Amino acid sequence: MPKVFLTEREKDLARLRENLRILECGRSSREMSSILGMSKTTYSERRRRPESFTYLEIYKLCRSANIDIKDFCGGRLTVKGE
Repeated sequence: MPKVFLTEREKDLARLRENLRILECGRSSREMSSILGMSKTTYSERRRRPESFTYLEIYKLCRSANIDIKDFCGGRLTVKGE
């Protein structure tokens, strides 16, 4: 099987998706969309394409989870206990 090399953009998007999954922490799309003040459909689209989140939406996500924006955007979040 050939090696797959991810571009920097692909790595960033994968990290954002994983961080979002961790922030969801078992919450439904309905709960997450309520936190962000958007429809469930819009949240599902943002989840599919995390680069489409606005700054305000990221701010609300991070504030609800009590984490720093730079950790969400630039680092890898971990689940407590890992």
